[in-house]
Amino acid sequence: MDKETPKKGFGVQSVEVGMHLLKVLMEIGRPAMLKELAEAADMSAQKAHRYLVSLQRSGMVEQDAAGGRYGLGEFALNVGLSALSQLNVVRIAGDAVAELRNRTDQSCLLAVWGSHGPTIVRMSEGSKPLVTTARVGVVLSMVNSATGRVFAAFLPRDTADEFLAPELVQADREACNTLLADVRIRGISRTEGEEQATINALAAPLFDHFGNIAGALTLLGPEKHFNASWDGPLARELLAVSKSVSNRLGYNENS
Repeated sequence: MDKETPKKGFGVQSVEVGMHLLKVLMEIGRPAMLKELAEAADMSAQKAHRYLVSLQRSGMVEQDAAGGRYGLGEFALNVGLSALSQLNVVRIAGDAVAELRNRTDQSCLLAVWGSHGPTIVRMSEGSKPLVTTARVGVVLSMVNSATGRVFAAFLPRDTADEFLAPELVQADREACNTLLADVRIRGISRTEGEEQATINALAAPLFDHFGNIAGALTLLGPEKHFNASWDGPLARELLAVSKSVSNRLGYNENS
C-alpha cells in the first residue's frame, strides 16, 4: 500500500488507505498491535500510525490504554449496526413493494431514513401513467409528502423537528403538529395533490423490534384512479402489508 498506483476516476486516496486499515483490522478479528496491523496492511508502522490517529479521532478505531492494541471503535460499531438495520429493512420490505403494487395496481415505494431525510430505496410503478419526480435516491419532503409525514410523526421529536424546521414557518407549526398527531392515531398518512398536483398518496410506517420507525411503505397514483379514503381498499391493503413487514422485522405492537 505504500507505493501509490494510478486509479481510474477521481477519489481521495487518504480515505482509501484509511478504509484499507479498517478492513485489515476487521479481518484480523481482534485488537492488534501497531506492528501487526502495519504488516498486514503492507505499509510502514509510521504511516499506519498516522492513519490510526485520525481514525481514533473519528471514533472508528480505539486504542487499549493498557496494552496499546487497536480495535474497532464505537462509531465503527454504530455504522455497522446502522448498515445492518437498513439492509434488513430493504431486504424484508423490498418484496412488499412488488406485492403491494400487484395487489393494488398502484405505484409503490419504500423509503428509509437517510442523512438528508426520507430517501426512496425501492420503487415499482403501477399500470396507470404517473408523472412524478419520485425515483430511487430522491429525498422526499417532510411536510408535503405522505412518506415524510410518517417519518415526522414517528421519529424521535428532536430529529423530526430538525428536519421539519427548514420547511415550516412559525405559523405552520401548530397545524403541522395537529396533522402529525392525527398520523400517529391513524397509523397512516395521506396527501391529495399536495406534493404534486393530480397525485394522491398513502404511507404507513414500518417498525423494528425496538419499536422504532425503520422505513415507510407508500402507495401513490393519479387522483382519478386513487381512492385516498382512510378506510378505503388501498388504505386497508397498505396497513395490512406494513403490519406484516413490521412483524417480520420483530415488532410487537402489544409489547
